[in-house]
Amino acid sequence: MTREDQLIKRITDGDASAMEQLIQMYYPELLRYCRWHTPDEQRAEDAVHETFLKLLRYWDRYTHRGKFRAYLYRIASNVCTDMYRGHWNTEISLPEDLTTQEHGYQQAEQDADFLRLTAQLPEEQRELIVLRYAQQLKLREIAQVTGLPLRTVQSRLRAALKTLKSKLSEGGWQ
Repeated sequence: MTREDQLIKRITDGDASAMEQLIQMYYPELLRYCRWHTPDEQRAEDAVHETFLKLLRYWDRYTHRGKFRAYLYRIASNVCTDMYRGHWNTEISLPEDLTTQEHGYQQAEQDADFLRLTAQLPEEQRELIVLRYAQQLKLREIAQVTGLPLRTVQSRLRAALKTLKSKLSEGGWQ
């Protein structure tokens, strides 16, 4: 039995502290995911908080079948989509004045490159790329998050990678 399974059982049995542990377990991962979908850190944190609020609000509807991570990502995906449609500017702004002394500069630079590369993909393809390569979800988990059949996920991911490769080889993206 995984740690996740143990925590979910404890929550079901009424242990409130287990929910806090579950949130702590997934918070960094979901924050990283929401950063890909939001223009700034504060909005990413807001999206994660809203994700966990929805999880708590609808906990009684969840039936554990070993797919909690995908369930949580689906909530986060919906929250980010709702927030993006309702409040956020579609422009992605990246800081111009990053300095090499900043902690995590190399990771920030790689993230910025990743954003630039994926920003021009259609939303559907960008989401699959982020889930697979930024969040490192398995294809089956991506299918569960998106609600798409596994083969559709595979073919759309392949098409997205082909588009990226084509644009990179043409020098079409900066």
